[in-house]
Amino acid sequence: MHSVCFHFQISQPYRLRTYRFFDINENHHYFDDFQNNYITRRLAERCYLPANKMLLDLIHKYGDKFCVSFSMAGSSLKLFQEYCPEVIDSFKKLIDTGRVEITGNTFTHSLAALNNKTTFLEQIKLQEKFLDETFGVSPTSFCNTEIIYSDEIGEWIYEAGYKLALTEGAKHILGWKKPGFIYCNPYQTDLKLLLRSYRLCDDITLRFGDKNWDMYPMTAEKMIGFLRQTPEESPFINLYLDYETIGEYHTSETGIFDFFYSLFSQLCQSDEFSLIRPSDVLDMDMPASTMHAPWAISCSGEEKDTNEWLGNELQQEAFQQLFKLETLYNESENEDAKLNWLRLQSADHFNYMGTKWFPQQTVLRNFEVYQSPYQAFINYMNVLNDVKLQLQKS
Repeated sequence: MHSVCFHFQISQPYRLRTYRFFDINENHHYFDDFQNNYITRRLAERCYLPANKMLLDLIHKYGDKFCVSFSMAGSSLKLFQEYCPEVIDSFKKLIDTGRVEITGNTFTHSLAALNNKTTFLEQIKLQEKFLDETFGVSPTSFCNTEIIYSDEIGEWIYEAGYKLALTEGAKHILGWKKPGFIYCNPYQTDLKLLLRSYRLCDDITLRFGDKNWDMYPMTAEKMIGFLRQTPEESPFINLYLDYETIGEYHTSETGIFDFFYSLFSQLCQSDEFSLIRPSDVLDMDMPASTMHAPWAISCSGEEKDTNEWLGNELQQEAFQQLFKLETLYNESENEDAKLNWLRLQSADHFNYMGTKWFPQQTVLRNFEVYQSPYQAFINYMNVLNDVKLQLQKS
């Protein structure tokens, strides 16, 4: 029997307004309230609320046979609290069933793990505090921003108190190995790893609505057939997806809700598959093979690298200047400026500056707000310079 782990990621940044050079040291309001309100409510109506209702119906129907997990950046949850609190209420109902796990994450969908341990651990602690205050949960498994992972990052995750992390089943890292097994960090062997089956994930996220795909249309029966092709000796099938896949990347008119409802129903009724949450693996007495990841991997593109966020000079310059402010952050007493510095660490801001572009992955830029990467860079740096001044003043 294969154990299938469905994990959904939710991350929406506080989007920046047009912030000009002459606003620096004059105006300290950086965020586009209209866009943040509009996009949050749009996603709530198209995805979060109807998808959560679907999951709750499945839990009531199948009980202990059904389960899923989520990673939700605290900054996204704050957007829900501000603009659409009913989303928070719907997640509380799911969590209260005991069949939905919330994993650890960074507070602002941060790229801090690619810079230094101190800020990364700070982000983790802030997220844990926020999850406890909002949902009363203490996560035991961890899913980093864009499932970014390396051997060193794994050691930091273990130091933060986690025993299991989710990451990518990158082919260039695994070599001849398969993603459907339990792996562990080579230096902290008590940290278990569950690896994403990315080709199966792409069948849903990228090919569900692709009419040029030779197997279009995708159906639950076809997906079950793909799952059955997983070698019998591979016990795990790990499907990590953006939650916005349901209702936003693929709208309700495409049949995406019917697809997921049917897929989950067939898995719950099947003798070949069982649904699990990441933390369930911690109770399994199964050997773990070492996975060595000397450099950072992610879920991005075919390369599974970090070039989507740090692949060009604009992104690298913004990243370096951002983390030069860490000392100021630690010394400052200006809580608003400190929160804004944390928000500027979001991977989405660096994605807007990116030049790594694949037409089949346009879902990543559904909410593109800049005409060019250079414009995104200039706007970001103007905001960053003002945040720096506010941190210095305090």
